[in-house]
Amino acid sequence: MADMPGNPLFVRARVAQGLHTQEEFAEAFEGVARELGFKLAVSVRQVRRWESRKPGWPHPSARMVLQALLRRSAEELGFVRPVRNAGQTAPTDPPHGGPLKRRDFVTSSLAAVGAVSVPSSPDEVLARTRADPLDRLRTVLTGAAGCRAELSTTKALAWASASAKRQIQRCRYSSVARSLPDLLVQLEPRRGSAEERRRVDRVAAEAYHVAASLLLKNDDAPSAWVAAERSMAAARRTEDAAAVASASRILTHAVTAVGHHRQGVGVAVRGADEISGGVSRSSPGTVAVFGALLLRGAWAASVADDRDMAEMLLDEAGRAAGLLEESNLQGTAFGPNNVLLHRVSVALTLGDAGRALAEARKVDVRALAVAERRAVFWTDVARALHACGRVEKATAALLAAEKEAPEEVRSRPVVRGLIGGLLMRDRGGRVPVLRSLASRAQVAV
Repeated sequence: MADMPGNPLFVRARVAQGLHTQEEFAEAFEGVARELGFKLAVSVRQVRRWESRKPGWPHPSARMVLQALLRRSAEELGFVRPVRNAGQTAPTDPPHGGPLKRRDFVTSSLAAVGAVSVPSSPDEVLARTRADPLDRLRTVLTGAAGCRAELSTTKALAWASASAKRQIQRCRYSSVARSLPDLLVQLEPRRGSAEERRRVDRVAAEAYHVAASLLLKNDDAPSAWVAAERSMAAARRTEDAAAVASASRILTHAVTAVGHHRQGVGVAVRGADEISGGVSRSSPGTVAVFGALLLRGAWAASVADDRDMAEMLLDEAGRAAGLLEESNLQGTAFGPNNVLLHRVSVALTLGDAGRALAEARKVDVRALAVAERRAVFWTDVARALHACGRVEKATAALLAAEKEAPEEVRSRPVVRGLIGGLLMRDRGGRVPVLRSLASRAQVAV
């Protein structure tokens, strides 16, 4: 059996970017360095050093290239920053572990300065940046927004929440970002009978669920956790097991996305245990919520690198899906094909792109109940193809995702990052439609 690499963090990051060999990495490193204005290259021998138990500390310019290429800081790649004693100056390491010629260093440094736009006036630095469309939502979550004078009826709030849910499943994220803050402001605790408050709490549980989903789509896990906790608190007040399980699903996602992977799995397992007694063919809504929660737990387990737990939860979800036809009950899009879709995602997360593609062949994408699920499927296929070095096919999959849901492809940071990765591999421009897609997604070519 081959020895495990001494620096698995670096190896995983390399493979995650589709660079399956050290030779591919060395070639990609040189290309990214060139794009950043550096005259740098690494040998396969140097890559082996970086993947060893004592990889050393890369030179600043090399660290910049590594971060741009692998999307991780040096510490996240397994490098250990050298400790300097007081009054002692640390030696400057060469960019690739070998001797560095002064001429090359000066050339690289000047190129790096030239690649940065140097301001010529204070206005260029101090000008107001463009507002983030999610800032109003974050303001509401922090309690800084006041309540409107005229409160809507519970029926109107329920309609607005259901509409936001439909919009998020259609990947119309900008529309949700505009309307959701006003809805959440009106869901603060209000006076009324116990039953009236319970109805408002049901709406709040779903509306905060939507808010967390939107924030997660935009890679804001901390804010999503706040929204998910609000969803769970409202669901607990309703004393409705299905509402609690639904809130557990979004809380699982948020907690895992923040980085607490094991805790995320625990949220899913506890939530599934609470609702499992009501799972039967005669209660399809409960089955849908139960199954969707298991799928989210399987994803969290894969992020935690717990293959056995992920497989167990996927199998349990598959058995639950056997009780249902393909549907969108309780806004879950749960059904047999959604289970298969999650098998694709879990395989990808566990680093098995080949298995992900094999599982993708089993999915009837047209049977997936909502546009967001269909777009996610095609995006996952594109990720797997990219990992296998198949740029043209990966681009075709992204075009299919864009056809299903343009905003899923053009606005999500993770998908835009994937487009950037494909561009990096297609520096020769052999896939012209990739440039057009990048332009629509505002990814620099």
